[in-house]
Amino acid sequence: MNSPVEDRLREALAEAGAAIDPSTLRPLRAPQRRRLRMNFRLVAVAVAVVLAGVATAAGLGGLEGEDHVVATNPEQADMAVFLCTKSAPKETLCRGRDVSLEEVRAVERAVRGLTQVEEVFFVDQASAYDSFRVSFADNKALLDLVKVTDMPMSLRLEIKEGADPREVQQALRGLPGIRSVVDRKAASAEASASAERLSEPRLSVFLCGKGSTLPACAAERESRGKDKLSAKRGKEATYAQKTAIRKLIEAMPEVHSYVFEDKKAAYENFIRAYKSNKAIVEATRVEDMPESFRLVLKPNTDWAETVATLKRQPGVASANYIPCLAVQATLEIDYGLFLHDSKVCPISK
Repeated sequence: MNSPVEDRLREALAEAGAAIDPSTLRPLRAPQRRRLRMNFRLVAVAVAVVLAGVATAAGLGGLEGEDHVVATNPEQADMAVFLCTKSAPKETLCRGRDVSLEEVRAVERAVRGLTQVEEVFFVDQASAYDSFRVSFADNKALLDLVKVTDMPMSLRLEIKEGADPREVQQALRGLPGIRSVVDRKAASAEASASAERLSEPRLSVFLCGKGSTLPACAAERESRGKDKLSAKRGKEATYAQKTAIRKLIEAMPEVHSYVFEDKKAAYENFIRAYKSNKAIVEATRVEDMPESFRLVLKPNTDWAETVATLKRQPGVASANYIPCLAVQATLEIDYGLFLHDSKVCPISK
């Protein structure tokens, strides 16, 4: 599914998991694995409570059967289907509203009809919120920022051995009520591979590539019908834009040093980092790689202002403060939350 997570990974293919501690991205396996089915009478109650404007009570999401297991936090699953909330990003199909009961039922029917899916678990808002508060107990600013009603309900999927998760994402593409679909196993592999690149510069500025889907690169999104989106692809950064960005970086007093990484260098680094993942290496070409400037900032620098300035430059697809990526990745993959780096990371003083 063309979710915000995948868009970011596409634009920063070799970087998306940089500086991520693999221990923060728990591998997804359901505890006490049993073949169980969802009790959507309980889900209906959860949705009704959400629509009434009240946080979902813990334990409403459940599975029925003689062996009863409730997924009470975002622990272990191969994939996650996050459902809509009013606070979902504009890039999703949520359109500023919570998932409806009809949409939940439609998503459930679609998921249960997929031959690739082995098991399905439901995680309600309150359970996800409790897990979130445990995971980020040392980040008071983040805890104060996120409310229980911001947490999307989700379906957690166990995929059959040998099945292709991309087929699941494709089948769920564009379904109303879905906020995002995340391949958790692939994301964990991405994080593990990227852990080898911890020594990289602390700020990365990725340039627009041909066919970008980001508005910063002049891509446009428009509505067609009730729930479908189509995109006008963006433009690649020009030589003049690259020159202007370089001059700006050289003039910044907060920059200690920088390097420019072209497509060939990015591809070589990518191959080294992911040499153990034959499938992704074979599927990636030199022209897929983003060009970027990699910056090392001086100590005690207000990185947020530097990032904001660079993001405004024509030809820049994104600028990322590397320590924030670990936090953002955990939020997106474990909880379906998409928050700006200035909100999830403290500013150096």
